[in-house]
Amino acid sequence: MKTKHYIIGAMLLFATAPAMAQTQPDEIMTKVSAIIKSKSPDANDQIEDIAKEYKKDAMATAGIAKAYLAAKDHDNAQLYADKALALVTKKGTPEEKGNVYVLLGNIAVAKDDGGKAAEWFQQAIYADPKSPDGYRRYAQIMSKTDPTGAVQTLENLRAQRPDYPVDLIAAEIYSSSGKMKQAIEYYNKVKLDDMKDYQISDFATNLFLSQDYNKSLEVANYGHQKWPRNASMNRLILFNEASNKNYDAALAAGDALFNASDSAKITAFDYNYYAMAQKGAEKYEDAIKTYEKIQQLEGIDAGTVTEKNKDISDCYKKLSNYAKAGEYLDKYLKAQSQQTFSLDETLATLYADELMDEKTTPERKEEAYKMADEAYAKLAEKYPTNAAYIAIKRSKLPFSLNLDDMGKLKMAAPHYITLAGILEAQQDRSAGETKILTNAYNAICAYYVHIADDLESAKQYANKLLQLDPENANAKAIVSLGE
Repeated sequence: MKTKHYIIGAMLLFATAPAMAQTQPDEIMTKVSAIIKSKSPDANDQIEDIAKEYKKDAMATAGIAKAYLAAKDHDNAQLYADKALALVTKKGTPEEKGNVYVLLGNIAVAKDDGGKAAEWFQQAIYADPKSPDGYRRYAQIMSKTDPTGAVQTLENLRAQRPDYPVDLIAAEIYSSSGKMKQAIEYYNKVKLDDMKDYQISDFATNLFLSQDYNKSLEVANYGHQKWPRNASMNRLILFNEASNKNYDAALAAGDALFNASDSAKITAFDYNYYAMAQKGAEKYEDAIKTYEKIQQLEGIDAGTVTEKNKDISDCYKKLSNYAKAGEYLDKYLKAQSQQTFSLDETLATLYADELMDEKTTPERKEEAYKMADEAYAKLAEKYPTNAAYIAIKRSKLPFSLNLDDMGKLKMAAPHYITLAGILEAQQDRSAGETKILTNAYNAICAYYVHIADDLESAKQYANKLLQLDPENANAKAIVSLGE
């Protein structure tokens, strides 16, 4: 789940699709296209007859080329486009020349020759400065390598045609280039009423990816009002509401996406945000089912399946079903290629969470304590640089057991002593670490006075405590005992 979602890809393909001039006789193109599609044995003869009839008409000849281009017959498209070029070169209006140059550029695009295409589109601009086709197509070609220059080309068009929707095309170009900030800037110049559905969706998507969830939601809701069954609008509402933690609204949008959208191709992103909303709404069993749907999607990668095991484990933990939580966590951990402290700690954390859970029975608490403590002990051996952190964690575990205060302190004391030894050895303790050490000394003093009945050790730690906190009343009292 990286980079822009599938939403943007679909929109930008549409936004950057080759546009072709519309001034030549459409009936010629329509007629020739019908002949090509008929696959008649004499189709070529029929088309040649039409070509002979209009051999001196540049626009009609260009219409034949366009029909072949639409049929992806690039050789014949080039043949008739060259004939149209010869006609307009001898005698052609600026508009006719511009149309033929754009046609030749479109054929070059189809042949994946961006350099030649750019040359033809530039020729179209020179030939017919007031026609938008050359500017638009040149800008689209240049958008991948020089989006800023491409937009400047459109600004030149604005000078010639103030009525043309330059801002929308500029927004699409910047969006296709991944320049979200500039895309949003240009979209903001256009009224939502003047945008098509895919442009509304693209605008809202750029806002969402910029984490402007409120504005993205506003734009998506506008689109939803106009096109209530548009999957992109419902999808964006789901994403934004879930990101804003408006979980009930997100669930409603998810229902609209899954059950009331036209041609919705559901992906892992959709299910993932829907599961996020279900978890936020504390519908953990439903979230588990949604995560399982992600794992069952055709073509889903193994890494995503693994990540969802962790999400499922978290949901089971919320349900206090620690057996299931452990089962899925084990799957997740076994699939990891590298071991790290944070990964290894998740198992100890699961046992600790079970220990602290109010729903855990007393008998199970004792078992969870042993498992958590053992897991942290192994971590201490494996990651000695994290020993202080682990000692803190182990010292806290007994306080979730069903024991009296002295019983809890007795079990925690060895870890306080370990912690104190680690922090004492540090030459550059932070203020926070010094505070932790002070608390550890207090606990150790209480242990030696009230449980171990070891006054000498109690005074030893009380003196250490006084070095950190000279006015500590408990430490003073312990030092004075027996005097």
